[in-house]
Amino acid sequence: MSNRTFKCSQNIVLNETKRISRDVPAFVVAEAACNHMCDIDLAKKMVDKAAQAGADAIKFQTYKAEKLVTKKAVAFWGEEKISQMEYYKRLDRFGRKEYAELFEYAQEKGIVGFSSPFDKESADMLNELNMPLFKIASCEVPNLDFIKHVASFGKPIILSTGASEPQEIDRAIETILQQGNNKLILLACTLSYPTKFEDANLLRIKTLRERYPGIIVGLSDHTRPDENMIIPSIGVALGAKVIEKHYTLDRSMKGSGHFFAVDPISLKKMVDNIRLMESLLGNGKLGIADSEKKAWKSARRSIVAEVPIKKGQVITSEMLGVKRPADGLDASMINVVIGKQAKQDIKPDQKITLEMLEN
Repeated sequence: MSNRTFKCSQNIVLNETKRISRDVPAFVVAEAACNHMCDIDLAKKMVDKAAQAGADAIKFQTYKAEKLVTKKAVAFWGEEKISQMEYYKRLDRFGRKEYAELFEYAQEKGIVGFSSPFDKESADMLNELNMPLFKIASCEVPNLDFIKHVASFGKPIILSTGASEPQEIDRAIETILQQGNNKLILLACTLSYPTKFEDANLLRIKTLRERYPGIIVGLSDHTRPDENMIIPSIGVALGAKVIEKHYTLDRSMKGSGHFFAVDPISLKKMVDNIRLMESLLGNGKLGIADSEKKAWKSARRSIVAEVPIKKGQVITSEMLGVKRPADGLDASMINVVIGKQAKQDIKPDQKITLEMLEN
């Protein structure tokens, strides 16, 4: 299958108020991962603050350490010196009860609660809780059996594409579509924690949009929060319709991915910048906008007489000028006026009209 033949839904409805589409504002996901540290009260507070910041969704991560890593796998992010097993073991204690409670709580707060599963059993549990969409992490792009399993639920899928070859992305897309599931969003992503600014490569958004024109594209941003929180809004300017950003209540916390996540204040600033960017982008149409009409009339020029013109005189270019405002003949018509005979006396600075001219 040619990568340019992939056709996916352009309007993915999640509930009565939330959808992902090219014709609505970008869908902002606060990626809470396991920054709740398996404390349900802390997790609910994260939901509260994400909703208050204007996020559309809060996403968690669901796994069991023994199904994810071997005992000897070492951590590959930040300053962690521990094994991945030790790291994930302290963060994998949420189960069906906690996720059911969190998803219901998120719904009450007006945002979508969902999670990234990392094994089939976790995926099944989340699906049984009627989770409205799934996220598949970049590291799972080659894991076609797992992707097939998640796609078989028929739920929308957000698929990150960090550190993936184009052919791998193609195969993952094909696997999803072969399950009869066309509700897919691709995220540009750099699989580095945190991502250096010079490695962010936001033009991947443009590349994905060009390579997969039939699929909605977004951005999973792993850069450290910048002071002005402009990077995700640049992604929106490049066409991202989903923005995912790691999120924590306190960046100074230890034991999870807090150090490169946004806190509630930065999340609010990020959302505000995204909405500002969307307002600035407009609809791209050429022509005279309603907001321009007043200035258009005042700043454009009309053809006027520079000197007194007597009735019967043939008008020459030296007799004419073009001056503001635009309440007479447009300056582009000056060659129509030149060579015509005046039907009446015309005073200096008087605007020229066709009725003043002999045919």
